[in-house]
Amino acid sequence: LDPSIHESLTKEKVEVGDVIYIEANSGAVKRQGRSDTYATEYDLEAEEYVPLPKGDVHKKKEVIQDVTLHDLDVANARPQGGQDILSMMGQLVKSKKTEITDKLRMEINKVVNKYIDQGTAELVPGVLFIDEVHMLDIETFTYLHQALESSIAPIVIFATNRGRCEVRGAEDIISPHGMPLDLLDRLLIIRTLPYDKN
Repeated sequence: LDPSIHESLTKEKVEVGDVIYIEANSGAVKRQGRSDTYATEYDLEAEEYVPLPKGDVHKKKEVIQDVTLHDLDVANARPQGGQDILSMMGQLVKSKKTEITDKLRMEINKVVNKYIDQGTAELVPGVLFIDEVHMLDIETFTYLHQALESSIAPIVIFATNRGRCEVRGAEDIISPHGMPLDLLDRLLIIRTLPYDKN
């Protein structure tokens, strides 16, 4: 047996008479319960009895996994090399810092879009919350404005306690909440009030 499967069997405390599920790709072992042929007449046991699988043992099971675009970027920024001794030594010598280039991001986006078109993957937009948004400068607002145009943009929530103030990085622009007007026009402003005694 592969050592990882043996370790999983030990961790799950698998015994003779247990019904288990082994995931072919990762080798993960899950204990489903005890075979109902081992069931006793008494109801005092805490064991869960499951029927013994019939017929062909090879079954397909759909596994849904949540992965962020950043996870994909990081995984592809430092791909694992071969298993020979030179590549292993090279990985030890290399620094742990890796750069995620624009080219890599574009490639990942192409693959993700292809999976979405095929129906293999589903895009679930996240939520980006930025507090004290008046502290951002004009260049950051420009970048955020451009990022919001993307089809995979998250829901963005800005929070600030400022009224009219200067936009950082642009000395002569005074704007509500310290945000450029072109970005402010695209936002829904929700005013909050301090708590009162009621």
